[in-house]
Amino acid sequence: MSDEHQRDEPVTSEPQATAGPRQPDLPAEDHADPDRPVAHILILEDDAWDVELAQRLLTGAGLSFSFAVVDTQAAFAEQLTARRPDVIVSDFSLPGFSGAEALRIAQAQCPEIPFIVWSGVLGDEAAVDLIKHGATDYILKDRPARLPSAVDRALTEARHRARLAQIEGQLGQAQRLAGLGHLHAAGQAVSRTRELLDTARRDVTAPDVTVPDPPP
Repeated sequence: MSDEHQRDEPVTSEPQATAGPRQPDLPAEDHADPDRPVAHILILEDDAWDVELAQRLLTGAGLSFSFAVVDTQAAFAEQLTARRPDVIVSDFSLPGFSGAEALRIAQAQCPEIPFIVWSGVLGDEAAVDLIKHGATDYILKDRPARLPSAVDRALTEARHRARLAQIEGQLGQAQRLAGLGHLHAAGQAVSRTRELLDTARRDVTAPDVTVPDPPP
């Protein structure tokens, strides 16, 4: 696949099957949940069949998403700035480019975006090295069924981190305002923080996520 492909509309139906000998046994129905937020997924992949497989797996699992597909370093870097993705799914080996290089670029430009390696050939040592350098997860293409749950979990954890960062920002604002003697404004910031905390505590399910308390 030499050209960049983009699709900016949410995926709500099963893509057309690609002809070929390696046709997978995938869900035949569209299970997309209209109540879920639409995630924008950047797929770095040079094999059209694997792109088709990933899209069908994610759609069959009920994920609502739009996507852009790229297969070169230049197109990958351009997409990171043109439309910031919510998650990156990257092949490990491409002609003239690699998942390791893509991870370095993503970590430099947008380290908060989950990066999932989607590879046909990835040894344990390489996988551990990618995780050490910031990859969120890795999925082997001969065991693709875990891709939707990995994407869903990565998106959920990213939302939790963003919400906690928002809470920390509100707490910092309240402390600054209180230090300047703006007590009414500080009280409003604390009230907003408590609302964010209530929402975060309802949503956070990961056992290692700790939500701080606001100042009294």
